[in-house]
Amino acid sequence: MNEMIKKRIIIIRNSNNEDLNGSDRFPVFLAQELAKNGYDPTIVSQSPKLLAFARDNSIKTTRGRWWKRQDWSGKKAILLPIYIIWQIMLTFWYWGFFIKKNPQVIQIQSRDDFIAATIAGRMLGKRVIWTDHADLRDIWKNVDRWFKNPVGKLVHFAGKFANKITVVSESERVLVSDNLAAGGTVWQKVQVVYDGVIDSAAQYKNKGKDKSFKFCVASHLTTEKGISEAISAFNKLCQTHKNIKLDIIGDGPEEVKFREEAEGNHDINFVGHQDNLLPYIGNADVFIRPTYHEGFSVALVEASMLSCPIIATAVGGNVEVVHNGETGILVHPKDALALYDNMELLLKDSALRQKLATNARKQYEQLFQFDQIVQKCFIPIYEGIKKK
Repeated sequence: MNEMIKKRIIIIRNSNNEDLNGSDRFPVFLAQELAKNGYDPTIVSQSPKLLAFARDNSIKTTRGRWWKRQDWSGKKAILLPIYIIWQIMLTFWYWGFFIKKNPQVIQIQSRDDFIAATIAGRMLGKRVIWTDHADLRDIWKNVDRWFKNPVGKLVHFAGKFANKITVVSESERVLVSDNLAAGGTVWQKVQVVYDGVIDSAAQYKNKGKDKSFKFCVASHLTTEKGISEAISAFNKLCQTHKNIKLDIIGDGPEEVKFREEAEGNHDINFVGHQDNLLPYIGNADVFIRPTYHEGFSVALVEASMLSCPIIATAVGGNVEVVHNGETGILVHPKDALALYDNMELLLKDSALRQKLATNARKQYEQLFQFDQIVQKCFIPIYEGIKKK
């Protein structure tokens, strides 16, 4: 398509995360697919890692404006006038930037930008889309109580001017909507658009796999991710089974604690943070997601894409990817014994592993192929086409 007639889209993403997690990589994957479909995307962010990742993938970038102070609750609410001044300054910056770039669509994925970029975009008659990565459920808590959460109220006010607000799962829609007036202006704009991944199974599945049976868990290393339960279950499994391994991918503030829990078990391998999980999931026999709560796990979609059997906790968006006994196995959170029982079950039952893997892959092809999600969901939203 001729460069001159491509529709320009600005994708804005800022966050506190030190790592380049799934939510931070999402704008780049989205931009790549949009470029294939006749759009001219530019990513705006303050994150050096995201900007570098975008440039490495040949996506145009602009360094944005962002204030690291994000907590305005409690006594800090007295500083709200300073925050409002900051938002006014940010609005004028976006206003000038949008005049210069002249995008047809602005897609926003971070809190401060929900306010400033939305106001600037709508002032200029642009179509504004919000994409929430499990933030709005917290941002809009107590938004209906006049003496609480002033910043949330500002975000809620800005939401009235967004054309559409997409959330990554049905469970997130419920959590977000619980804070909104049913049938209200903002409530009506919320729409589920599942996150997904590009099909790269041929590149990563079982590449360089050794002969041991391998379990894999990937997450930020904190208690709420269920790492202790995974280590406990695996330690118990090692008492009766040989030639098995557990890869723990990620880093975090409680890594030392988990290393102490795994001490003496040389079949537990702490891999550290990896920008790309696919080589590790592709080489695993079973993927484990024992988290205590979850918005929507891209890692579960990646495991499904790679036909890797899954054990996950029955929380949040996990239950929209893993259907117990069909596309994976669900267990209760904080239950190391149940996790152990099902790890042993999949270790022993190759037919069940094959069934879960096959069904998960079929579901991925139907629901979670990212190129299809962009074409069938995001582009109609950009174009203002109503969902049938």
